[in-house]
Amino acid sequence: MDNLSELRELALKRANYACEWAYCTDRNWLEMAHILGIGMGGRDKASKYDINNVAILCKRHHDIYDGKTVSGAKRDYRDLLMGYLKRERST
Repeated sequence: MDNLSELRELALKRANYACEWAYCTDRNWLEMAHILGIGMGGRDKASKYDINNVAILCKRHHDIYDGKTVSGAKRDYRDLLMGYLKRERST
């Protein structure tokens, strides 16, 4: 695959059109995030278009993931870790 629009649509379908961050059910302002950085313009075309190298995140979680905001990030990272470990979230 060499089309980001097609990749985004596949990723959205996989994510059931919701944020893939653990315990987030947001369906607004969804963005595609690359898990492994691809650099300016994509230094590695294979990973740039790899469905396993992208995640669908809401704007808030994409900003946290990219380090653009830290407001409330500790709670969100805890939820992400608990989801990964498949443990119940505490309130």
